[in-house]
Formats: sequence, C-alpha cells, structure tokens
Amino acid sequence: MSMFLCGLAFGSGGKIIRQQFAAYFAQGGPNSAAERYLASIDEDGTWADIDYASQRRGNWPTRNHLDRLADMASAYADPASVFHRDEGMKQAVLRGLDHWIQNDYRNPNWYNARIGVPYRLGSALVLMGDAVPAEMLQAAQPIFGRSELGMTGQNKVWCAGIGIMKGLLYADSELLGRAVGEVWSELQVSTGEGIQPDWSFHQHGPQQQFGNYGLSFGDDMVQWAYVLRGTEYALAGEKLEVLRRYLLEGPSWILWNGRMDLSGCGRQVDRGCQQRKARSILRQLEGMKKIDPRFRDDYQLRLDSFSGRNGGAAGRNSIVGFKPFWRSELAVQRRPDWYASVKMSSTRVVGSESCNSENVLGLHLGDGVLLTYIDGREYENIMPLWDWKRLPGTTCDQGLETLLPKTLEGYGGSDFSGVIGCGETGAAAMIYKRGGLTARKSWFLFQDGIVCLGAGISGETAGSVFTSVEQSRLAGPVSRADGGVLHGGIRYEFSEGEPVVKTGTVTGDWGSCFPARGSVPAEGGVFSLWLDHGKSPDGARYAYRICPSGDSADVQFKAEIVANSESVQAVRCGDVLYAVFYEAGKLDAGPAGEIEVDGACLLYTDGRRIVAADPAHALELLAVRVNGRVYQVELPRGAERGKQVEVQ
Repeated sequence: MSMFLCGLAFGSGGKIIRQQFAAYFAQGGPNSAAERYLASIDEDGTWADIDYASQRRGNWPTRNHLDRLADMASAYADPASVFHRDEGMKQAVLRGLDHWIQNDYRNPNWYNARIGVPYRLGSALVLMGDAVPAEMLQAAQPIFGRSELGMTGQNKVWCAGIGIMKGLLYADSELLGRAVGEVWSELQVSTGEGIQPDWSFHQHGPQQQFGNYGLSFGDDMVQWAYVLRGTEYALAGEKLEVLRRYLLEGPSWILWNGRMDLSGCGRQVDRGCQQRKARSILRQLEGMKKIDPRFRDDYQLRLDSFSGRNGGAAGRNSIVGFKPFWRSELAVQRRPDWYASVKMSSTRVVGSESCNSENVLGLHLGDGVLLTYIDGREYENIMPLWDWKRLPGTTCDQGLETLLPKTLEGYGGSDFSGVIGCGETGAAAMIYKRGGLTARKSWFLFQDGIVCLGAGISGETAGSVFTSVEQSRLAGPVSRADGGVLHGGIRYEFSEGEPVVKTGTVTGDWGSCFPARGSVPAEGGVFSLWLDHGKSPDGARYAYRICPSGDSADVQFKAEIVANSESVQAVRCGDVLYAVFYEAGKLDAGPAGEIEVDGACLLYTDGRRIVAADPAHALELLAVRVNGRVYQVELPRGAERGKQVEVQ
C-alpha cells in the first residue's frame, strides 16, 4: 500500500492539494516532451544522452534525469493528457525513480543535495501519487533527509517547498503546516534578502535578482498559492497583497515584447535567457488571475503589454512610466514604443556576480549599463559576441586583464549612485570608480529620448578609456548625417566627442562567457558605437542623446543640456529639469531660476514642485534654495535611505 497521504490522514484536503499540484504542472498544455522521454528511456530507467558521471557544479547535467521524470509524472497526473493514468508511462517513471534512488547521484555543489535533487524528486513523487510503492518512499527518505527547513530568501522558500512535499508524501501534517508557514513568512518587505521596499528582490547580499532568485521566488509563491488555494493553508490577506504588489510593481516592469531585460537576468546571462525568463513571469501573472481574481484585470493588462501581443514590435505598450528601483540602483523607462534601463552599483549594492561557471565576464554589468529596446531583440543571445569591456553605457579601461565579477569586485567603488523620477520621466547618476579610473556619469530619461552625460573622466589606466554608446545586434544599415548615427530605428546625436562606428560579423563561443553551458560556437552581426577618451584621461567629458524614434520625422526630442561638469550635470526638457549635484553648489537653470543646494543630491523640478533624493545615503537634511527661497528637505532614514521625497 502506498504511503501517499496515508489514506485519510489529510482527509479531502490532501486530495485537493494533490489535484491542484497536478493541475498547476499541467498548465503548459500537451506535454510532447513527456512522449519523447517515454520513447527514449531504457529498461534500466536511464537515458543514453545523460551524463551520469558528471560533477559539474553549475547546470549539473545528471539532474536532467529528474527533470524528465517530473515532466512524465505531470503527463501521467494530468486528466487532460493522453498519458493520464497510462500504465506504460507509470512503469517508465517508476523505473526512472527507482534508478535514481538506488544510485543516489550526488554533486559537490551543496545546492543539489539540500534543494535541487529533493525538490525535483519530491515533485515527481507527489505527481505520481498512489502509484508510488511504499518501499520506494521509504528508500527515498535519506535523500529527503538532506533537506531541512531554514536558510533565507528564496533558499528558504525552496527548502520549505520540499517540506510541503515531504509532509504530503509521508502524511506528516505537523511538517506540512510548518513548511507552509515558512513559505508564506517570506512574503514580507525587508532590507534583508528577499522583497525590498522598492519591490526589487535581493539575494546573495544587496544584489538585484529579478531574473534569478527573484524569478524562482515568484514561481514558487504562485505555485504554492495555486496548489493550496481553497484549503486551510491558502494564501490570503496581507501576504497575498505583498505577492500581488511584488509581481505587478517588480519583475513585470522589466519585460518587453516577450523578453526580460538583459539587465534583469542576473548572472544567468546564457543562451535563450531573455525569452525563457519572460515566459516564467508571464506564467506567474496568468496563475495570479485564479489566485487573486479581484485583480484579474491588472494581471491581464500586464500580460497583454509584456507578452508581445500588445508591446514592442507587435504593438504599443500600455504600461508607461519611469520606475526608480532605488534599493537596487536600477532605473526603468517604459514608453509606448520603446524601453530603456540603467543598471548601476555602489559600495552598498552589488552590480554583478559569478558563480558555478556562470557570467565569468560580467564585471561591468552594474557599471552604468544602458540598454535600449524597440523590438526586444536588440541584445538577444549577443553575449558570446559582445566585447565585455564595451557594454552599452559604460566607461571602462580597455586594458583590464580580468572581467570576472568576484564577490567583492561586484560592488561599485563609490557610495554615490541613485535614481529619481516623476511620472513619465526620470534620471540616474553615479560616480564610477574601478581600478584607477573615475567618472561622473548621469542619464536623463524623457518621453522622447535619453540624454547621457559624462564628466571628470580621469585616472591612470592600463589602456584607452572607452565610453560605449551602443553594442547591439546589427539591424539593417547604419547611416551618418549631421553629427548623428542612425541604426535600427534609434538615432544617436553627439554634442561632445566624436564617435567610432564599427559593424560586421562577429564570431564567438558561449564557453567564453558562460562555461557552465559548455562550448557552443556563435556568430552574428554586431553594431558598435563608442567614444575614445585615450589612455589615462584627465577630465574628459562626453554628451550624447539617444532618440529611440529617431527615424520618425514626427518626433522631435527637445532636451537641452544645462550643465555638464564634475560638480553638476543637468538637463531641461520643456518645463521639467533634472539636476545631479555631486557636491554642494549652485546651478543657473535658466527659466527655472537659480538653484542652490548644501549637499550632494538628485533634484527634480517642474516649476510647481521639487523632488529630491540622496544618492550617497549620507544626509538627513538638505537645504534647497530656489530663486532665494529656502526649502528644508527631511530625507528618509534607515531602510528608506536613497528614496526620493517631495519638498513640502
């Protein structure tokens, strides 16, 4: 007799949970993969194309055995599947499970023992339900015994999810209840690992993880909310509100035309990552329509805007605005027909990491990367073709020998980094320091384009210093006229600095930037545009504008550069003025009058209101003088440091 749910140990609730577990995994529709796996599994429960001897720490290929079994078990449990309760499928899955349990494959990465293996094994066993013999469940106990409740952030959620499955499999209602409580306990806003006050997600320290741990967090929360709905363990109240706000105001903001912004993907910048990760977010939003039906229209609006059905090249995006993720030093600008993001780092925020042979060239991914999208394919699978010392938006020493983002090197070198925004416009700024090079860099994002300013570019360097304006997939011809460069529907205009343009076919290998996936040759056309400041520059500057609707005569980007110095950078567009004060000082802002501040800050004014932010997280009070009138600004403290405030 199977031990699954021990008959009536959980009453009808256990049956409902198992049914909803199977229904959740069946949402992807007909499982053609399961049919392929059934056809290719050997009599001993193995597959010929899986490396069972591998000890690779990242993307462990042996674990594919359990992934396939979970797919097959899902097809077996799905009432709509042709394999529902199919005897052949049942016996194949049981052979595969028995093979794994008897051989107990292990890996040197702790994650696989505590999370990866028991999570996938548990999923397959729960899906198989009462088809699993009691002796198989007993034999699997040592594997499950390596996973315990605990840890933090998404690791805690994974461990708790395994606890839920163990509670179901071994009829342990006490464990089930504790594990559910552990899962829901992470639906909170904090400054530790997990959901941040700005609705970004941190893991491995203060590091934006929308596309890695944050993606799995959303997957698991939606999964368990779906599986446990209608039972005593259902998600509700304030916890449900936190999940809703995280999904609507966090990761869904970085999707464009069916793809995740590459700056949101974390260290997993491997082949196909943008579309794969976007599909996960879209599944989460789809699942929330059933979990949280009162807000169905909000989820559907994002699904329509972000999936490609009504966004990017397929139409016009209806989620428009500027989003300042101030806890993660990330700025996002969404327009009806284009998208841009700026990703920075500081002494407080990690810009990039490498782990398990992933992202071994990503040192500069948090050094002011500016990515601009129209159709969403601008950077798709460009990683093996990129020159990683010329990431778009960055100012870098071309003589650096290593680009591996180790833990400490992943932080920025300065405490000045921040974002500010009001409605449909915003700005981001940082003092860049890496090695011997420093620069004052700012980005001003308006409705019709972006102004990029750099000043004080100085330091002893090993090679020439380049500011990369763009490095994207080659999308048609490149033309130059009137001091500008036009490519892929985007116009680049330069008021300081003479750009270098390079186009052509580039060859590369995925193994160079993402060894975890092995050696895979790549080739494609690349468009590159940069400014050369020379070796060891002293006070170099740049100023350029990006017009994503640059090939349209109907769009005129009328932004005016007000200042570009080491002390202040400012841009006005219509009535809106954004200023970056790197120190206390004055600015003659023309129609906005004279502005004076007594400390470093980011400032916005439109003639009717003033908004300020402290990018160095050092001030408690800021005095702002506008045309002789002084405003005392009380800046946020504690967990709210860096957040913008409106001057009263």
